[in-house]
This record gives sequence, C-alpha cells and structure tokens, in this order.
Amino acid sequence: MNVEVWKLGVEHCIPTFAPLDSASVARKKKKRLSLSSQLNLCFYHATVGALARIRPPRPRRPQLTPASRVLVFSSAGLGDSLLDSPAFRALDDSFPGIHIEAVAHHRRPDISSHNPLIKKLHLLRKGPPAFFRLLRDLRASGPWDAILYLSCLDPEARSLGYLLSPDVTIGLAWRTEMPHLCAWNIDEPGLRAGHISHHALRTVAVCGAQTAYPRMIYDVSQTDRDALDTRLAELGHPLCPRVIFQLGGGGAAFRDWPVEHFAALARELHALNIGPIFLLGGPDHKKKSDTLVALLPEIPLVNVTGQLKLPLSAALIERATCLVSTDTGIMHLGFALGTSTVALLHCQPGRSVVGPLADLEKHEVLELTRPAVYNSPADAPMSALQPDRVLSAILKVLARAA
Repeated sequence: MNVEVWKLGVEHCIPTFAPLDSASVARKKKKRLSLSSQLNLCFYHATVGALARIRPPRPRRPQLTPASRVLVFSSAGLGDSLLDSPAFRALDDSFPGIHIEAVAHHRRPDISSHNPLIKKLHLLRKGPPAFFRLLRDLRASGPWDAILYLSCLDPEARSLGYLLSPDVTIGLAWRTEMPHLCAWNIDEPGLRAGHISHHALRTVAVCGAQTAYPRMIYDVSQTDRDALDTRLAELGHPLCPRVIFQLGGGGAAFRDWPVEHFAALARELHALNIGPIFLLGGPDHKKKSDTLVALLPEIPLVNVTGQLKLPLSAALIERATCLVSTDTGIMHLGFALGTSTVALLHCQPGRSVVGPLADLEKHEVLELTRPAVYNSPADAPMSALQPDRVLSAILKVLARAA
C-alpha cells in the first residue's frame, strides 16, 4: 500500500473556527435533541462557554514524542468507534509506546475496552456530579500533551477538554455544538464527504501521526473465546461457524438486504453443502431472523440473534470463515478482526465512505449501483442486489480460505 496516501499531512491544517454552514448543521441537530439534552447543552454553553469568552483557546500545535500523554474522546456507537480506531494505530505507529487514554460513553465501552493501545479507559456519564468526578480523574491522569475529539458530540467532552488543556484540543468543526471551546477546528474541502476513518486520521495528523496500515482495532480476549464456547454449548450449537449472516441494522432500513434474498442465498449455500450458517444480531433483529428461520424449515440455521453480547459476537466473527453483512457496526467489526467479509452496501454512503481501508484482498464489497435518476435512497432499493452475485462473492472468499 502506498504510504503517501496515509500521510494526511498537517501543513494545510489552519486553526479556525467552524464556518457558518457548521452553525447551520448545529441548529438542525439541536432541533432533534430531547428537552433534557437541550437543557444540558444550554448549561455547558452558559458555564464553560462563558469561561471560553474570557479566555479563548490559543492554538498550539502539539509536539508529540513516545513519552507524550494523549487523551482521546470517542463516545459514539459501535461502527463509529471502530472507524475511529485507526487513529490510535497512527499515534502508536508514529510514536511507539505513547501513553493514550480514552473517554467512552458508559453505555458503549466495549470497543475501547478491547483496544490494547488504550492504557486507561474513562467512562462519560451525564450530570454535574459525574462531570466533576471525571474532570478530577482526568486531571489526575494528566497533564495532557494533546486532547483529541473523534466521534463525540457530547458537550461534556468539549467542556472537559477546554478545562484540562484548551490550547491543544483538536477536533472536526462539524462534530460539535461548541466549536469555540476547541483550539483546532478542522474543516477542509472534501473531508466531510470522505471516508469516516479519514476524519479520525486527519485529526491525529495535526500531531504528526500517520499509519501505513489503517485497519480498525479490536482484540478478542481468551476470556471472551472461552465464554463463547460455554454459551454455545449451553445453547446446543456448534462451536465453529463457516458463514455468518448479519441481517441488517445500522439505523437506516434502506440499507438492509431483503430477508427473502437471504433465504435464497441460504438455499444455494445449503445445496453446495456449505455450513453451518449462523444468524447474528442484537435483540432488535430477532423478528427478522425468526422470519428467515420460518422461511427455511429444511435448512439447519444456527440462530444466535439476541443471545450474544458484543464481546461474544466478536469472538464468533473471529472464528468464522466468512461474514455477510450490510452496512452495520458488525460489518466494521469483521473488517477490524480480519475476518473475510462480504459487504452489501447501498450506494449511499457507499464504499468510499464506509468500506474497508486495509486487508482489501480479504474482503468482497458489493455496492448497489446508483441509478441515473437518484433523488433519495428509495430510488435504489437493495433488492436490486441479487443473491447470485452475493453467492459468487462468498464462493471467492471460501476458495481463498481453502
């Protein structure tokens, strides 16, 4: 791979406040916030925002070394947190052994807790008491040579960074309601529409960090593997899947592949004696997986939908030969684990935004063709992606594995 592609140099990064269109985006986001979230945002605007008007951040480019200490805020969901993780690899590749601590949402700690480059994980909770406890803990862990905001929209994150070390705070202009608390607000032509991992890599590039191998990070522990064996034995299931189906999710129904297409694909695989086939997903996918099982009474599908927590789901994906998934966090988990993945992508946002960036030879990405007349996702239904095309991609993966 061409290392130059991943240098994402820092010479064009100018410390600037968010442009007017970012303010427009912020207003639209605010309209979607609950009343409690709006009150929470107003509280931090009125308190920490007032401090920033008295003492605004003064941009100072961090000069990192392997002995530096970096604090990273990454508090989004499964997919976005994984897409942030190449930035941790870039920091460690550029400054081997650098001390990285991270702040994740207390309801979504699994990705960060399985990232071996994070020396200490802090959990973000709402409310003033939790805020001041976290501020105390982060001050005790500092001082910080750089504070990086990746996928996090919480006003607490920007407020904490400002109170800890305002001049070395770095983030994306459009990912905050409070850009005036951040010293370096990155907003460059084309960056917003680019690959989501490029956002994180561009943020750490301000510190001089880069990587030639932008694979996402998730390490499965032996404890998780043993727990998976125990759980599958309790359920009476085989311990080793050959193919896993992730039936959908990701927060946008237009990206889901029809259950009937999954059924046709399962029949073809069964006819070729390819199995066992596992069905994986969260509790919200159970209805869809039950429908698929009902459509295929003759095929011994192994349905663990809603029965495995994320660490055990990761352990299951790790040992599979092939994962078939639409644009979901599970798809990104397959990329992170190096499991050969057949990715079924809608043309919006498409491979250029959510596809794999590393181990490209392992994966098969099937992207729906954007029609000539396209006004909304409904103009390009995922049903147009036919099962025979997906079967061909699976057979390529299995042939390579053999």
